[in-house]
Amino acid sequence: MTFRTRLTFAFGVIALVPLLVFGYGVRREMTSRLDADAARRVASVTSAVNAALAQAAAADHARLRSLAADLAADNRFRIALVDGNSAEHRWLLDWARNTMQLGGLAILQVQDSAGRILSSGQFRNDFDRLDPALPAALAAASGGWAIVSARTPDGTVRALASIDSFAVGTRRFTLVGGRAFDSIAVAQLSRDPQIAAALVTGAATAPTDVVSTIAVPYFDDQGGADSTASLVLTQDLGPTRALREGVNRWLLITLGSTLIAAMLAGLVVTGRMSKPIADLASKTVRVDLDRLDQKFNTGRDDEIGALERLLDAMTARLRTGATRLRETERLAATGELARQINHDIKNGLAPIRNVLRHLTQTAEQQPGQLASVYVERQGTLESSVQYLEELARNYARLSPSLDRSSCEPGPVARQVAGGVSAEGVRVQTRVADGLPKVRADAVVLRRILENLVSNAVDALDGKPGDVTIAAEPVGRELERRVRFVVSDTGRGMTRQQLDRAFDDFYTTKPTGTGLGLSVVRRLLTDLGGSIKVETAPGQGSTFTVDIPAA
Repeated sequence: MTFRTRLTFAFGVIALVPLLVFGYGVRREMTSRLDADAARRVASVTSAVNAALAQAAAADHARLRSLAADLAADNRFRIALVDGNSAEHRWLLDWARNTMQLGGLAILQVQDSAGRILSSGQFRNDFDRLDPALPAALAAASGGWAIVSARTPDGTVRALASIDSFAVGTRRFTLVGGRAFDSIAVAQLSRDPQIAAALVTGAATAPTDVVSTIAVPYFDDQGGADSTASLVLTQDLGPTRALREGVNRWLLITLGSTLIAAMLAGLVVTGRMSKPIADLASKTVRVDLDRLDQKFNTGRDDEIGALERLLDAMTARLRTGATRLRETERLAATGELARQINHDIKNGLAPIRNVLRHLTQTAEQQPGQLASVYVERQGTLESSVQYLEELARNYARLSPSLDRSSCEPGPVARQVAGGVSAEGVRVQTRVADGLPKVRADAVVLRRILENLVSNAVDALDGKPGDVTIAAEPVGRELERRVRFVVSDTGRGMTRQQLDRAFDDFYTTKPTGTGLGLSVVRRLLTDLGGSIKVETAPGQGSTFTVDIPAA
């Protein structure tokens, strides 16, 4: 993710977090206040409903008491009790209905102490029917009232009924009556337009959005008492839900628009910030040791300008340092080339020096054999001269070239072995028959073997010892190689010496250049070959070289 993208997202987060906190706080405060207001309204309506029920029951009870007093003092009631065929008896049968209509009641009936109905306003034919359960239920109800469902000729009527009693002589009578308590009356209990009241009896399903429930005593004249009746208060939560949904919707719209605006602003701001940085980066990319002329100072006075001035000063220092470095490298390369030329010439002159020393000894001690010895050593002289001529041609081009042509490894190994002439040194050559050609120039192969043999001879420290040169084929088909093994019985190397043996200019000999093994390593790397060393102090060293076959 780029810096510009991260900075743009950071703008969005910075803008959204405070808005989210604010939106969450507003929504929480709104919900809390709405819930608290709803709870207060429900509590107020519940209290008002209970008060209305108690007030209506009290008014009905006062009316029943007045009717009971009038009925107890009426002689027609007394006569009707005695004479069942008199006009007063017929008056009693119609008294409850007439009184009920005049008093605005929904039910009204007179019963004796046994529960026998003497007059029923809601159902005249209930005369003389025993119904002691209704007075008992009303007498047992707390508050002295209950919701009563009574039968009528047309069905049933529901009323908020109360009870009162009176005595005529030694006999007790009860008066049960009350106003209508239908759905309209129930709905009128709530004065709050957003809160509705409903009566739920029996197994009827309660309406949704119930916010309060008021248990009421209930009596069904046909089924008996039912304690499950209750007044439920319901509230239409649609406006509240709509308000919350509207707040949520606008909050999301605000969040979205704020995020878009913040990210657009971030893109603009980061674009203005990232452009000079991108320009600075493009200039920096063009800087290298060959191109240190890049100018950075643009005259800005901000942080970018300070960075440009630092980079401009850095390139100036790099230009100075690069000039010094090139001069140092030139001197180092010249010195290394001189050391390598010196090393390679010494390796080429060593066989010539040995042949000349041998010829001088022969001329002094056995002059008659001088011609035969010369013929015997002529090949060594010619090969050494050819080697030096090839080196001269290579170094004429300032660097030794690597010829990818192939050569026969056996003759080269024998020439190198024949060029060794040191007192007390026994050189043994084991070259297998039928060696394949190697993928290397004869001069390069000779340089590799002569460096290894020269090191082996030096490792003897002038003492008698053996140096062995072996060559054999290894591997098959595409992995076929020729393995050269150069071993000695000299002083060997310690672990610390072996770790640095192939480093340039590292040597343990007073007159050594430290280039022999490093040259071998570079030449083998160019040829795709490898070298392995086995050595131990006092036990000599064995160098194993693998060169791919041609």
